[in-house]
Amino acid sequence: MQQLPLDIEIKADATFGNFVAGAGEPNQQLISLLETVASGNNEFVYLYGEPGTGRTHLLQAFTHRYSELFPQRLVAYLPLDNIQLVPAMVDGLASFDAICLDGIEHCLGDKAWETAFFNLYNQLKEHDKTLIIAGRLPPQQLDVSLQDLKSRLSAMLIHAIQPLPDDDKRVLLQKKAEERGLELTEEVANFLLSRQQRDLPYLLDMLEKLDHASLQAKRRLTIPFVKQVLDL
Repeated sequence: MQQLPLDIEIKADATFGNFVAGAGEPNQQLISLLETVASGNNEFVYLYGEPGTGRTHLLQAFTHRYSELFPQRLVAYLPLDNIQLVPAMVDGLASFDAICLDGIEHCLGDKAWETAFFNLYNQLKEHDKTLIIAGRLPPQQLDVSLQDLKSRLSAMLIHAIQPLPDDDKRVLLQKKAEERGLELTEEVANFLLSRQQRDLPYLLDMLEKLDHASLQAKRRLTIPFVKQVLDL
């Protein structure tokens, strides 16, 4: 895997194996598709979902898997909210074998960016390569000025990431806590879900705060301790 000269972090623990897909069939199908594409079946895939549904995790998991299976090939992951990125950088990606663009909505409405995406799409398609794009909305709902780009995005394999119900969020919180060496009982996890915002970025930030507090105070996570840390 070739890293671009930017301050871009690809988390080592972002894998298909530790992605909590939930019980719903659509998320399982999406993971199966991405695993198939990462195995060398070149496709153009567009996945979308609200923040916290796991878009970044899946793109980074794809990047890891592709790099592991094809160490001699070039794969790139670009978070498009990174202010260091400029459209000219996209122009140089046509030589890569697989590209992951994360958060395309951050660059739309800009002619230079849209033209760069359009050209990259055509170049990768012409040479039978792989393109994975993640966004908050499906292509048809994106605010795209260049209609030819919108039609290209709409022609990709489009999959929605289904948000997790509370039971699956509890499982995810417990799994992330275990990875940190924390014991998050079902009772405490349910308490957190009943008292806090339910979007995953907030819940995971809260878990990080509890982790630091637990280490500092050398206390396990109990409901009284959680109340104290989170001022509940």
